[in-house]
Amino acid sequence: MRNIKLLIEYEGTNYVGWQEQQGLPTIQGTIKVAIKKITGEDVKLRGASRTDAGVHAISQAANFKTNTTIKTISIQRALNSLLPSDIVIKDAQDVDDDFDSRLIAKGKTYTYIILNRSYPSAIHRNTSWFIPYKPVPAGFKQGLDIDLMKKGAELLIGEKDFSSFRAAACSSEHAIREIVSLSIVKENDFVIIEVKGNAFMMHMVRIIVGTLVDLGRVRITLEDFKNIIEARDRTKAGRTAPPHGLFLKEVEY
Repeated sequence: MRNIKLLIEYEGTNYVGWQEQQGLPTIQGTIKVAIKKITGEDVKLRGASRTDAGVHAISQAANFKTNTTIKTISIQRALNSLLPSDIVIKDAQDVDDDFDSRLIAKGKTYTYIILNRSYPSAIHRNTSWFIPYKPVPAGFKQGLDIDLMKKGAELLIGEKDFSSFRAAACSSEHAIREIVSLSIVKENDFVIIEVKGNAFMMHMVRIIVGTLVDLGRVRITLEDFKNIIEARDRTKAGRTAPPHGLFLKEVEY
C-alpha cells in the first residue's frame, strides 16, 4: 500500500472548514470524493491543519493511503481536473509509510492579511479583514500604528503560556506553545502579519491578530498587552479576528 502526500491550495470562502462534516461542503470531503473517482477507494485523508470555515491555505499538507498504481503526477492532474477551481493540488508524491501529515509536523506558518484604508475592497473582500481608518480631525488619515503592533509582537516571541490567546472551547491539555517568529509588514494599503510556531491552538492566530489590532488602534497600551499575556485569561484579550483574512502558508516537516 502506498502513502501519498498532497500539497493543497484553497480559498475557504465556500466551505465550512477543512474537516469533513456530513451534508456540508468541506475541503477534506470534496477532495475525498475526487480521490474515490480516480482510485475507486474510500480513503482516509489526513490534513496537517483543520482550518476553520472561511480560512484559506497557500500550502496545506495532507496524506492518504491507497492501493492504486496510478503515478503521482497523473493523480495530481486528475484531481485538478475534478476539483472545483477554488481547490488546487500543487503537488503529489509518494512518502514513507509512517508519514502522517498532522502528527509529525514540526511547525506551521500562518499569514493574516488586513486591508487598512478609508474604503473596502470588492476584489479582496473574501481574503482580507477590512479595518477602516479611525476618525481623526479633518485633513488627516489615521491607519493602524504598525510600530506599536511590532512592539507587541516582540512580546509574543518564544515559549510561553498562551492561554489568553486560545478559544474558550479549546480542548488542548495545556497552553504552552512556542512562537518562533512574528512579523508585521505594511505593503501599500495592506498589513501582513506572519506568524511561525511549533503548534497552534484553536483560534490562536486569530485572537493574537485581534489583540494586536486593538494595540494598533491604540485601544490598549503596550503595558495592557503585556498584562493580557500574563493574565492567561481569554476574556482579557481582544476579539477573534474574522477567518477570511487567515491563510495557512506552510507546514514544516
